[in-house]
Amino acid sequence: MKQIYILYVGMNTGLDIWSKELSAYLVKLLSARCQLHLLGDLFSKQSYQQEKSYDLVIVQNSLCFIHYKEHLSRLSKSPVFFIAATNNLNGYIAPFKNLFGVLNMKDVELSAFGIPEEIQLRLNYPVEKVSNYYFYEQQPEFCRIVYCPTGNTIQESDLKLLTFLQKTNALLTIVSDEYQCLKKALPPFVTIVPRSSWLSIYKKAHLVVASGFDAIRAMALCKPCVILGDYGLGGIVTPANYDHLQSVSFRGRKGACFREMVPLDLLEVEIRKYFASDAEEASLEIQKKVMTDYGKSNFDKKVLEKTERIINLSVSIKSRSKRLLLKPCLSSLFAVEESNGKQYLMRGQGCFGEIDMEMVNLLKQCDGTLSVQGLAERNGYNKEEAGILWSNLYELWKEKLILFAL
Repeated sequence: MKQIYILYVGMNTGLDIWSKELSAYLVKLLSARCQLHLLGDLFSKQSYQQEKSYDLVIVQNSLCFIHYKEHLSRLSKSPVFFIAATNNLNGYIAPFKNLFGVLNMKDVELSAFGIPEEIQLRLNYPVEKVSNYYFYEQQPEFCRIVYCPTGNTIQESDLKLLTFLQKTNALLTIVSDEYQCLKKALPPFVTIVPRSSWLSIYKKAHLVVASGFDAIRAMALCKPCVILGDYGLGGIVTPANYDHLQSVSFRGRKGACFREMVPLDLLEVEIRKYFASDAEEASLEIQKKVMTDYGKSNFDKKVLEKTERIINLSVSIKSRSKRLLLKPCLSSLFAVEESNGKQYLMRGQGCFGEIDMEMVNLLKQCDGTLSVQGLAERNGYNKEEAGILWSNLYELWKEKLILFAL
């Protein structure tokens, strides 16, 4: 079997903690199956050896296209698989010639940027650690609560949590690398540990207060979890409200605004709910839901399938003998509008110029079931005309108005 060579390019700038942990996971996944080279400060160890060409280039952080512009321009014939894992601008990308796919992990709406839904692979972060560390004490001597702050809430929600817990018998452990500087400023019942300690700390907790993937990790370990994040208070997760909270990625309350104020009395009510009754059965039910949505086996399978498909599609597009066997289909962004008796090719609000009725009729036949060669034969085109048809479709493919199926 031919050795596959992949270049993974990433920069730290503007990436959140989960984007960085995702990169480590992908490096581990891909390294076991191909020759993987790393470029950029996202990686602790970079590859000094660089190939002249790669079967696939993975890019995480759109700033890479600026910082490594010269390097990536030399690899302009290699297909690019972009990773959109944050909601900031570094997680967005506009279409370009050799963009073959996007791993969309934050429900980022990329269609407005010209990225059709069909080339996006929508996945959640994979959960690796799964077990039952649930235990229940109605009146524990010390209630062990773990809190995972987002870094955006320290002035409001974090202070309200501390205010409430200071009046209880709670021992609070804050899991954060950014909050280490606050150790001396916090009361004695509070301990701050690095993120690398999350598993051992979660195991000992009665309750976890968190949001996003921190909360998902806790639920995978059968820990009762109160959602407190950048979008306010989501409350304690139950089998009944799991889908509702998941729709906002467990980041707070649905319909809330960024850094929403959290009423102290409501926060107290949600935390006390855990001690009202034994919730082991509910926690096990939630764990099953988490593993269905965030299990690593599904993530691994789909990422590997996507990379293999991109590589095979790139090979076919470059091959004169294979390209006419590809099956063209209109992307979800494709549109034709009529104005003053003329037909105009559109992508959103962007106009790509006038097209004649013959081309309009050809494009209507592009449904992914017929190859370029079959399309040419159906319309009575000779070999030279089939080549012209391919060229026209290829130009539309570069704009992601036409997609190709193998």
